[in-house]
Amino acid sequence: MASKVRDVVVKLKTINQEANEFGLISRFQMAAVLPVIPATGVTVNRKTDSLVGQNVVGRANDELRIVEMLLSSSQDTVSVIPIVGMGGLGKTTLAKSIYNNQKINEHFTKKIWVCMSENFDVIELFRLILESLTSTKVELENRDTVVQKIRKQLEGERYLLVLDDVWNEIPELWEDFFHSLVGLSTANGTWCLVTTRLLKVASIVTPNPPYLLAKLSDDDCWNILIEKAIAGEEVPEELNSMRKEIVKRCCGLPLASNVIGSLLRMKMKEEWLSILENWLLNKSGDKNSIEQTLKLSFDHLPSSSIKKCFAYCSTFAKDAKLDRDQLIELWMAEGFLQPDLRTETTMGEIGENYCRILLESSLLEERTDKWEVSYCIMHDLVHDLAKSVLKSDSINLESGATDTNYQVRYLELNSSTDETLKPFENSSMSVHTLSLQSSISGYLLQKFRNLHVLKLFGAKIMELPTAIGKLIHLLFINVSASVIQTLPESLCKLYNLQTLRMIDCYKLKALPRGMGNLISLRHLHYYSNDANFQMPL
Repeated sequence: MASKVRDVVVKLKTINQEANEFGLISRFQMAAVLPVIPATGVTVNRKTDSLVGQNVVGRANDELRIVEMLLSSSQDTVSVIPIVGMGGLGKTTLAKSIYNNQKINEHFTKKIWVCMSENFDVIELFRLILESLTSTKVELENRDTVVQKIRKQLEGERYLLVLDDVWNEIPELWEDFFHSLVGLSTANGTWCLVTTRLLKVASIVTPNPPYLLAKLSDDDCWNILIEKAIAGEEVPEELNSMRKEIVKRCCGLPLASNVIGSLLRMKMKEEWLSILENWLLNKSGDKNSIEQTLKLSFDHLPSSSIKKCFAYCSTFAKDAKLDRDQLIELWMAEGFLQPDLRTETTMGEIGENYCRILLESSLLEERTDKWEVSYCIMHDLVHDLAKSVLKSDSINLESGATDTNYQVRYLELNSSTDETLKPFENSSMSVHTLSLQSSISGYLLQKFRNLHVLKLFGAKIMELPTAIGKLIHLLFINVSASVIQTLPESLCKLYNLQTLRMIDCYKLKALPRGMGNLISLRHLHYYSNDANFQMPL
């Protein structure tokens, strides 16, 4: 027995020595150098991104006026205030500040925040309202059942509902929604605050005049830019001499001021003059101006790898909450991160650095929810830029779409069946990321033989096909929040798999016996409240 133990010790020492030679680092060492980041999951459920992550500059009067309107007496069961303004003007930031105003907290007994998707669906909207009220995922399909549950939450309550970033212009859908909304509570004085870029939307949701959000003053734009660029230091004379031209180029948009200020902070002061002169030369209208400003920030990202990581963020919905841990794991799976053996820098550390750069560039924003869990978001205009960089590599198709003449790298189907996937059979070799909301046959799954990422977050899938073991290039699998009950033993043949996410899979009671064969597995996210649970090795 003693000789066997000695043999094991010798083997372990050999493995450790080889690991050091290959530049590998233990998880214990890594934990000491990496910041702790809560795991929230990348999610497209648009519940409550309602906390303000930065100081709101130049909107005190707007907030005061709208708060007074919301506190005013009303004989209507539900009254609506639309906030209308162009992209980058700060509508969402203002709405968040109002939502968290102390007077609002004291006046309304319930508050609901919903980030709207471009594809308006009344049943989905009611589900999101219920999710916001209960802080739990809602799987119910029956509209009457969902509405009844909301009514139980809101009966007799005076509440504030915020619908952020509304695009849909179909009057019948809004009439249907508000007709049901009026019946949810008998109390008068409920308000619905809507943010939108479209005057037509405002005229559909209420006959009353909208609140037209004005541009920021030149002084406010300058203050935002300077705070970002130098944060309390003395303003350099060469920058001060260009103040008039700079604030004019910001067009009264806080997003533009933020992005330019962030860009300057990341550059040497000797570079500022050249950057600003080039930016000022490319003058155009307001819309193109903000697009060019964002593009300038993108162009100055320090490497092509970071640019790829930025563009990849557009594969998520505009209103997605991005968990940094998972985002980095996905970047790894796509091959955007490579370890630096010379400096012994791991892929995880490089990914953390890329996240920091994107945050400091204001191309990503960090938020914290009411449970103090942090996540990243991307402004919708920044998302548009990232999507344009990605070009035709990504496609999100609803069930029934017929145009499948694409050689896409990222494919998402919100309602997937073999019928909707079969047209992609001939182009399946080009797909690296596949995101589904329902099951897929083993016959079709094995066609995606170059697949690196399989996302089944929240999918209505009880098991994975055994054919998954044939996808030898698969590096990332996420079945979190799904109804999956079992994983096939063939999954343990995925020797390149780096990440397996199974968070909130309450029906999954056991893992495959061959888990120890997953020799490349770096990240296993799984929780079991079963006291008798044992990890297969």
